[in-house]
Amino acid sequence: MKRRRRLEITTHRHEVIAVQVQPLEMALRSRCPVCQCDVNMLPVALVTKTARVSSRTVYRWVEENQLHFVESSDGTVLICENSLRRKEQPA
Repeated sequence: MKRRRRLEITTHRHEVIAVQVQPLEMALRSRCPVCQCDVNMLPVALVTKTARVSSRTVYRWVEENQLHFVESSDGTVLICENSLRRKEQPA
């Protein structure tokens, strides 16, 4: 009679996802020049993550005046969070 061997392999998978917000991705509390409210002004990188769209789409919305924005002296575009919320609401 033959002996049967039984080989049992057990694996464990542990996954850690670390999300680090870069300084440029942080919101800046400021006054929107269009809606005249104190709001979070968001950099394009954060808007793309929030709205789940490409940066090109965000810039297109800016060019079409669908979003309130300011441009800093170093060229960074900051988007008014209020205008982004209105953009995301269904029509």
